[in-house]
Amino acid sequence: MSLLSDSISLYKREMLIFRANIRSNVVRTAIFPFVILIFFSFLGAAVTNVPVAVVNYANNPQSAQLVDSFSSQNLMQVYSVTDESQALAMLGAGNIDFVIVILPTFPSLGPVPAVQVYYNNVQFSTTEVVLPAIQQDVAELSSKNNFQSQQYLPPSNPAASLDTPVTGANGDYEDFLFSGVIGMIIVFGAIFSSGLSLITDKLGGNIKTFLITPINKSAILLGRVFSSAVQSIFSIAIVIVIGLLLGNTIAMGAEGIFWILVLGILLSVCMSAISLIVASRLKNLQAFQIFGQTIALPLWFISGGIFPVSSFPPVLQAVSIFDPMTYALNGFRFVVLEGVYPLASIVTDVSVLAIFAIVTTAISIRMFKSTID
Repeated sequence: MSLLSDSISLYKREMLIFRANIRSNVVRTAIFPFVILIFFSFLGAAVTNVPVAVVNYANNPQSAQLVDSFSSQNLMQVYSVTDESQALAMLGAGNIDFVIVILPTFPSLGPVPAVQVYYNNVQFSTTEVVLPAIQQDVAELSSKNNFQSQQYLPPSNPAASLDTPVTGANGDYEDFLFSGVIGMIIVFGAIFSSGLSLITDKLGGNIKTFLITPINKSAILLGRVFSSAVQSIFSIAIVIVIGLLLGNTIAMGAEGIFWILVLGILLSVCMSAISLIVASRLKNLQAFQIFGQTIALPLWFISGGIFPVSSFPPVLQAVSIFDPMTYALNGFRFVVLEGVYPLASIVTDVSVLAIFAIVTTAISIRMFKSTID
């Protein structure tokens, strides 16, 4: 038999096992993202009385109305400052979290930015609540409806123009977290399904049975990798449904779901191969479970599952480059938050994940063979 046909046969076996436990698989896959999305969504809901300095250079009725709209919300505690440099000094000293500069051109709709926002040392959840609120107020007074939310900027740098429209973009922290949870479910599912399956077959003697048959030895692992990739589609579908029911959105629509599936399958192959590398050397279920939890959570955190990579210390930012999950989440965030997935990012994310998948799969096959030769 050929490698492909042997791999397909073992893939069917793994899918039959998965199907036999479909109810428990659905419950396990659904509960985790539901709890995470509900729990962490309160990070943004609890934001109130954020100290904000407003510099109003326009001094016209529209700008006065804009300042009043900021002050009328429980979200922001507004301080009027006459000079931008003074406001930035307050920001640098940590006395306030945001500086809003209303330029003399406000509410002009021309190419010159009408409003600039500065912020420093602010929690990401706070930023993702306050910036959309500012943008909404600016939109109502400048007759524009679409704005690009700023997810993170280096300390004391101006945000991009708040009157620059983009289509379908949003910046809710819940949607940022939603894309991270998709990646988390894929990683956990791939690590535990493939690795535990291999160790279970070792303990049950099935591997020895495979080895005395004319089946291609590489197919023993490839069948599990194929199965993990298909199961990831199942997991992604469940998470998307749960997210949409909880009010999350995918700004890119159906095309965005397509790219989530592509990146999710590649990520699943990477993590499945990594779990098989470890499982090839282990014979203890408990030891593998400890490994799975130890590696999955750090990979998720370093990739920006909860907070953006750009907000990490330089050391963690450097480490995130070697985390395949970073590239998958980068793509998820484009389609979920921005509504546009640039070609350059598509090429980078897909290429890196494909290389990770090929290399890790090759290593897993080599290491497995070394344990049976």
